Amino acid sequence: MIEGEWRILAVDYGGESVPARTGSLQILGSRFALQVGGAPREVGAVEHDPAAEPATLDLIWRHPDGGEARRLRAIVRRRGEVLQLCYFPTESVGRPSLFASRAAGDAPPAILVRCRLVAPPPPA
Repeated sequence: MIEGEWRILAVDYGGESVPARTGSLQILGSRFALQVGGAPREVGAVEHDPAAEPATLDLIWRHPDGGEARRLRAIVRRRGEVLQLCYFPTESVGRPSLFASRAAGDAPPAILVRCRLVAPPPPA
């Protein structure tokens, strides 16, 4: 289960730490809210497939007319209170197969995000 309020602890890109990339990610049901640094809060839809290997998580932003504006295709894993997301910065590349930010083989560098659970989801 990945629902809850997550504090972003660290972000790596291409094997290097990206400074000052803290914020929060809230996942409730099929919705998310994301705030990174001082940027405005962004909201959208979530598609999660825990049965995939590795599990997948898509964050989807929509145009006001309902059409898809952007899709972040990530792999995701939870280990206790820690959540990791790994995705490519370019949408057209697809999704990583490993939780690593360094380029590997034909795969370009990825973004690896580590989060800690600060609040579980409210009871249903």
